[in-house]
Amino acid sequence: MKRVTTTLKLKFLDLNVVKAEMFDQTVCATTELANELLRISPKERKALTTAKVVTPLKSALSNQVIRVLKGKAGQRVKHFKVFWPEVNNQNWKLHKIGSTYSVSFPTIQGDKRVPLEVSSSYYAERLERILAEQDCERGTLKLMQIRGVWYAVLSITWEVPEVSSTERLGVDRGQNRLAVAATRWGRAVFFGGGEVAYRRRRFQKRRAQLQQAGKYRALKRLERKEARWMRAVNHTVSRRIVRFANAVNADVWMEDLSGIRQSRQSQKARSDAGKSRHTWSYYDLERKVAYKLEMAGRTLHKRPAAYTSKTDHRTGLIGKRSGHLFTGQDGYCCDADWNAAINIARWDGFSCPLSLKEALPVIGRVGSGDGVVGNPLNSMNTLQSKVARG
Repeated sequence: MKRVTTTLKLKFLDLNVVKAEMFDQTVCATTELANELLRISPKERKALTTAKVVTPLKSALSNQVIRVLKGKAGQRVKHFKVFWPEVNNQNWKLHKIGSTYSVSFPTIQGDKRVPLEVSSSYYAERLERILAEQDCERGTLKLMQIRGVWYAVLSITWEVPEVSSTERLGVDRGQNRLAVAATRWGRAVFFGGGEVAYRRRRFQKRRAQLQQAGKYRALKRLERKEARWMRAVNHTVSRRIVRFANAVNADVWMEDLSGIRQSRQSQKARSDAGKSRHTWSYYDLERKVAYKLEMAGRTLHKRPAAYTSKTDHRTGLIGKRSGHLFTGQDGYCCDADWNAAINIARWDGFSCPLSLKEALPVIGRVGSGDGVVGNPLNSMNTLQSKVARG
């Protein structure tokens, strides 16, 4: 069984003005307390308790502020614009009357119970598991206001049965195509990146105009809008990848792109938001695929990224890539991203170092510069077998 932690962002149902003002007061009080604690040295902060602070907040709220600022958040932040109220799992409860769910939690005016807007079966199913306490542990509750709308953000952990996968799904990520997912046998799904590159450039042009005009608040709003849009795109792509993985009963393999932004790139490409690796949200997509797989009982694996798109998936021989096209040594042509996705699904790692030029005088010239484990035409394995027979 896998333990999966996720959050539920639930809008309050028909929230009136009085409760909205009460939430505002609670947020102001928690933010004020958090900034007061930041003015205290970390050593003194660690010895603090709710009895030693002066605040109109209830102890459940003030204690959580102290707990957060004793950790890494208290070391990283110098000042909070907003510190959202939060309580631990012992200080909030979920209720259901008829078909209406509600949640009770402490505020600046005491414990209040507020109904929730549950718009989908996804949320209803998880709320029912909380009520039944069926393999489900409650985490914290955070009160947040997002673009003028108040939400209760609930953290929950539950056990998901592991699924025995019989297939592998390789996912090649890129900028021309956001992702290509393929099985070892070539069945694939493509996710184009043309629309993303186009909108990235539009956002870049608008940012330049706002910056030149000195409209920095509008600039911040535009940056947040772009980030929300890209997260929504990655949610859609990751959901479809996981749906494909479930359809073929597969775990997912991705190339390890750690340090990709430090790799060499021309100044022209880097200045273009549609091509720059600094605007590429590959890690966000990876995280979303990982947690969606966990919720499905499956696993995300990572593989070295070197030569995945330049190696012929049929023979293991290094070929050439030009744009979207891969060309093998025998003239075979196919889509380069599709070829890479198949290689990622098949490979468990290289059988020998990638830099074989130094070893050529010793081992002799071989047909494949870079062999892979399990490949029937791996010339390194062939050479080793000949040596063993000799």
